Amino acid sequence: MRSLFRNRYADALAKTILFFGAVHLIILAVEAIRANIFVLNAFKILNLDLLIPGLGAGLVNLVLSYGVVLMVYCGAYRFLTPITRAEA
Repeated sequence: MRSLFRNRYADALAKTILFFGAVHLIILAVEAIRANIFVLNAFKILNLDLLIPGLGAGLVNLVLSYGVVLMVYCGAYRFLTPITRAEA
């Protein structure tokens, strides 16, 4: 697997966080299929509903949460990833 950081400790920490995050999302996906689609609300996954009650409830907030996820992804793609020669 490719290194994310030069420091082995930071690389291991980042990969541990990515692993547990992926497992967490898989468990939520299984729960969403079994019983409740609203467990996939990104605001609820991040516990933002603790700061703003009601943010993790309802279909509108579910759709809005993935709009925010899409905006963050586009920002990360635009500003945090290098442009390769093939893309230039």
